[in-house]
Amino acid sequence: MRTRVATLALMAMLFSSWAVGQNTFSNSNSQRNAAMSPYKEGVGLMRAESWDKAAEAFSRAIDLDPTFDMAYYALGKTNLSRKHYAEAVAALTKCRDLHQQNAGRLFSNQQEAQRYRRDRILEIDEVIRSYSSGPQTGATQETLRQLNEQRRQLQESIQRGTNMSIDASVPAYVSVALGSAFFRTERFADAEREYKAAIAADAKVGEAHNNLAVVYLTTGRIDEAEKAVKAAEKVGFKVNPMLKEDIAAAKKKTF
Repeated sequence: MRTRVATLALMAMLFSSWAVGQNTFSNSNSQRNAAMSPYKEGVGLMRAESWDKAAEAFSRAIDLDPTFDMAYYALGKTNLSRKHYAEAVAALTKCRDLHQQNAGRLFSNQQEAQRYRRDRILEIDEVIRSYSSGPQTGATQETLRQLNEQRRQLQESIQRGTNMSIDASVPAYVSVALGSAFFRTERFADAEREYKAAIAADAKVGEAHNNLAVVYLTTGRIDEAEKAVKAAEKVGFKVNPMLKEDIAAAKKKTF
């Protein structure tokens, strides 16, 4: 059941974000349009938890458009589910790098900038309506919170009407996924960096605080692990009781 809920939450992010890729700096519109067919196929296969076929579909999308950041993200998440952790690191690192490369790029004119933001809001509104009518799990509510925050920021940009650049900072959910891939390959310092990057992007992402606590526990920093758990619970994340028990047990051993 948890796997199903996590997959549904991921669907919201994928569908809400593909419009970004359509409108931003791909080599050509024809490349992105061609890549959308296998990308959507992959999303459907993810919903069915057909991970191997989903990975094949996302790889085809990337072959058609090597700048398709959300296809790399989806491939990375799929590889995490397949337990292909090195491949997940590679795909998610590429997704992160594409976001960083786009930072500070300018629209050609103000009309283009405003049209991009309005298109994004319309796409996000569709996903918000879809998920607001479904079961309100913790994962769904967190997805809705991030979507509403994205919408608010876009609306503010429209109202200001002066910003000609795109906000291409790395989304928190990309950093969280990459951190998890690094953790699975026992690259703990890299995992810590990515979880901290997620928190810097959005301090309310409880999963990042929780996962950071696991890194601290694994690397023997018990006091920091306790603080990270408190930070996760402060933003409403339900921390696994076993994690708290493990931290308490490790703390006793230090005395």
